[in-house]
Amino acid sequence: MHTALVPAVLAASTVTTVGAVIVVLLVGGFVVYAIANIRSGRAEVGSEIELAPNRKPYLSDEELETTKLNRTLRWALVLLVIVAVGLPLYWLNEPGRMDGAEATFQEAFVKRGEEQYVEGSQCQNCHGPEGTGGQAPYTVLDADGKFVAQVNWRAPALDTVLLRFTREEVEYIINYGRPFSPMPGWGAAVNKGPLNEQQISNIIDYLASIQLTAEESQREAQVALAEDLGLVEEGASDEEIDAAIEQINYDDPAVGQALFNQDAAGGAFACARCHTRGWSIIVEGDDAVQPPDADLSSYVGFPDGSGAFGPNLTGGLIPRQFATYEQLIAFVTTGSVDGELYGRNGIGSGRMPSFGDDPNTPETEGDGMLTPEMIAAIARYEASLPAVETPNPPDAPSVEQLTAEQGEEG
Repeated sequence: MHTALVPAVLAASTVTTVGAVIVVLLVGGFVVYAIANIRSGRAEVGSEIELAPNRKPYLSDEELETTKLNRTLRWALVLLVIVAVGLPLYWLNEPGRMDGAEATFQEAFVKRGEEQYVEGSQCQNCHGPEGTGGQAPYTVLDADGKFVAQVNWRAPALDTVLLRFTREEVEYIINYGRPFSPMPGWGAAVNKGPLNEQQISNIIDYLASIQLTAEESQREAQVALAEDLGLVEEGASDEEIDAAIEQINYDDPAVGQALFNQDAAGGAFACARCHTRGWSIIVEGDDAVQPPDADLSSYVGFPDGSGAFGPNLTGGLIPRQFATYEQLIAFVTTGSVDGELYGRNGIGSGRMPSFGDDPNTPETEGDGMLTPEMIAAIARYEASLPAVETPNPPDAPSVEQLTAEQGEEG
């Protein structure tokens, strides 16, 4: 049991015990009272002959008004004290009981979600144990649906997913999946998938239980960046890592480029994962592509930020889409909100993550995946990207072909 749950559970147990004691005392008092009255009113042997029931002698007036009355009042006082003290004590601890019940429910939901993540839907096969990131097999098909190659696809870490998306946005992604990637839609209600709403909610409960803190996430990104820049080797000591992080010059365009393409944690930190087509396809290493001689030139190797799931970022985001660097930095920091306007001409869809602020804690700033220095470096790199056309899908007709066809039809 989690340490944070212990006080609430103990409070709930105490309240339950107090309530049980009150019930036992009340029931016991009633039973004693009933037995005493039945016993005192029991007819003596032969009384039906000697004396009619309605003429049986009872206590005298003096006994009724003294001994009997005093005894009855004493018992009534005892029960009154039990009720007067016990019930307020019980209800005083009612919030603790409710918190304990909620904690118990939440613990059960997390356990169900973990079972679904590990065994039921086997999310860990792609996203790694405890959501640390991994790889997923993916079949590349051409425009006619013919086989091109079997590749491995970077699957992002999910132990930071609630630092960049709201719970509702994560639910949407699980329900509908990610098009043109190995991530299928799992929602039974919206996408004819295998999981119902409760199962998806439980998976998100589990993901919430394994989330890194903002400090841990930022540290992971800093360490990966220092390694990518060659400032420190993997497996270095904490002192060496700290010294390397101090050497990072965030004004250097190479730093912004490295952050844009950072492949740590399955690409969870990388802008290129959405804004550069084919970036998630792993083409290096043994057995990365099968067959090895497959032609993937139409699927990988595109310029940074030239567009894919996310829009084309090249050609000067400033002033084309954002009036100032500050606006661009703010957008990368907070992400997009479905239906809300941003920049000069943008309208949010909720698909752009929040990299600098946790969207689930709007009252706190700077508690996101990346530090402000990292986001500023990314913004400078994006704003410097030269104009590049968004790559067309394989075998798609060129603009010239489409223009010629329209001319022939006209």
